[in-house]
Amino acid sequence: MRMRFLAVLGILIVAVALTARWIPGWYWTLRTDNPVRRGARLAAKEGCLSCHAPKGSQEFANPGSRWGTVPSFFRGNAMMYMKSPEEVAYFIAEGHAKSAAPSPSGNPNPPFHMKAFKGRLSSKQIQHLAAFVLAADGYLVPSEGPVAKGFELSLKFGCESCHGVGGSGGGPNPKSFTGTVPGWIGPDFLDLTRTRKEFGEWVMDGRCTRLKQNRAASFFLDRATLQMPSFRGTFAEQDIDNLWAYLLWLRSKGVPSETGHESR
Repeated sequence: MRMRFLAVLGILIVAVALTARWIPGWYWTLRTDNPVRRGARLAAKEGCLSCHAPKGSQEFANPGSRWGTVPSFFRGNAMMYMKSPEEVAYFIAEGHAKSAAPSPSGNPNPPFHMKAFKGRLSSKQIQHLAAFVLAADGYLVPSEGPVAKGFELSLKFGCESCHGVGGSGGGPNPKSFTGTVPGWIGPDFLDLTRTRKEFGEWVMDGRCTRLKQNRAASFFLDRATLQMPSFRGTFAEQDIDNLWAYLLWLRSKGVPSETGHESR
């Protein structure tokens, strides 16, 4: 009996040792997961981005379709196809808008057809995809004011390339503490940035003073593959204010929840 116990214990120790390196990453993924990140993973898994061009890629032609191209998910196209955020999920589920306009060319059979995902994906997965599409498009972002200006700055300087669409996080960052680049809407943001002053230090100097003075934090920040750049000399204080307004907006109500309402 004792030998059996020791054998089982030995197996457990080996199993823990083999998986220990991945445990922190699993923990932080679960802790910071959100509908936008889940939708982004689904979009990649289901091949959505093969047709709906990522940001910076050119839309390709779809003669005879409503707008003549296959729309990108990224920045400003959703309003041409959907009249409300709720219609995004409908479009994904059914493969068409609720009130599709006739083709301007009169051709009812364009080369590319949107696939209906109802039955292929669960209703919750469709809501996750809709949350990603809305965030990628910037559909809910105000059209003017500090939030809008902060949003434009985040696009211009590629902030979301690392921090995730709509600040949802999740970009890989090998050798960092969590293994990913932190998002702006998850709990890890508050661990790293407690005040507007600290946020300004991150943007201007690439690190806030509080973490500079913490040896453990500095160890992981120094060894991380991706480092926060310094924008001192590039951004004015007003730019920092606008970016901060955009981040606060995202954290308060900018990211759709799984139910289709805005998260708070």
